[in-house]
Amino acid sequence: MRLLRLVKWATLVIVLSATTVVAGVSAYLRIEQYRFRRQAERLLSEVRDLELKKASAAQVNVVLRKWGFEEWGQGPGKPCTEDECIYRFQLVPKTHGHIFSNPFASRLMTFPLEWLGLRPTVVQARVQIRGNVLTSVSFSVWTLGRGCDGQGRLECTLMGYADVKQRGSGWSSHQQPDVKLKQYLLHPNYLVGAFPEWLNADTGGSPAVIVWAEISPDANTADVSRLMQFDLSCLTRLLSCRERDLMPAAWAQSVEDARQSPRALTCTPELSQRVAQLADAIAVVRPKTVELSPPFYGLSPQLRDLEIVKVIKNPEKYAPQLANVSVDKPGMTTTADTKSPLRAGQEYVFLLQVHYTPDIGWIALYPCGALSLNDANLAMVSEAAADGAH
Repeated sequence: MRLLRLVKWATLVIVLSATTVVAGVSAYLRIEQYRFRRQAERLLSEVRDLELKKASAAQVNVVLRKWGFEEWGQGPGKPCTEDECIYRFQLVPKTHGHIFSNPFASRLMTFPLEWLGLRPTVVQARVQIRGNVLTSVSFSVWTLGRGCDGQGRLECTLMGYADVKQRGSGWSSHQQPDVKLKQYLLHPNYLVGAFPEWLNADTGGSPAVIVWAEISPDANTADVSRLMQFDLSCLTRLLSCRERDLMPAAWAQSVEDARQSPRALTCTPELSQRVAQLADAIAVVRPKTVELSPPFYGLSPQLRDLEIVKVIKNPEKYAPQLANVSVDKPGMTTTADTKSPLRAGQEYVFLLQVHYTPDIGWIALYPCGALSLNDANLAMVSEAAADGAH
């Protein structure tokens, strides 16, 4: 009887001790998570202020030194020069080891981490200086998310991204060409979007939801300030972030754009001119066949084995293979100016978007982006390509 009583007391002491330890660890981790959130908020505020103030190189360097930004070159494989450099800073919670800071961790690992108060999160900021002038700022947050299945469960990585830069390849390249074009017609100085990304190599194959805003330097200050707003409070809430939580203004704008966008576009010379200004690539092509390939793993059908007669505009980054072009809708294989179906063996001007991951060369045809080859169209697209180079 006495032994049984001792066993009960020992069990109670062990349970109370374990509970105290877990509660203490959870409290410590939650405090550190809150400190990390505040640090990330200060970083975002200072990066956003650089753009809002149109900061000089000297002002930019003050922020770079304060946070410890590192030179990242001009891009992959391109070292910094005296005239141009991209600086990058990465922030992760100090309490997280390498594994515990991975926002793409497995469900088995993330559930106990969330219960203890951790949010595996990576925050990145980038700043570009060219010719002693600030030319680009960006801020991104990758964290555990919920709601990918529409039921609020913790089953995805949430990726928020805001970028102010000259128009070129960016997160908007994930957007389908017709959606991107309709947004451009609504507001030419910024693009927003929110969409699931299941097969992205960056996510290691993990399900993810990406919310993004790509902003032109010509956008007004109010739009820049609004679309670069992140609400990081969800990093310290009881439940993890949903897609509408992290970038509420960009999310709301993407919902409003979907409501305002026309269901169909009518091709006119004026619209084709605007498409040419938006295009990432412009080429004169000769289709060997006009039969579209069947869709592959959810991707759009393609015009394959195009003969590239002349490249009028190359994408800003990378040099993807133009021979295979995705076509989101069969009606896009009709010329915008003459309304004639494409014919094998004839030459056309194609207005193209770098689609999905530009480093592996996905290219898509814009709506109203197939034009007859004539002097007027060549002059129009050449002028648009020259304007886009500035």
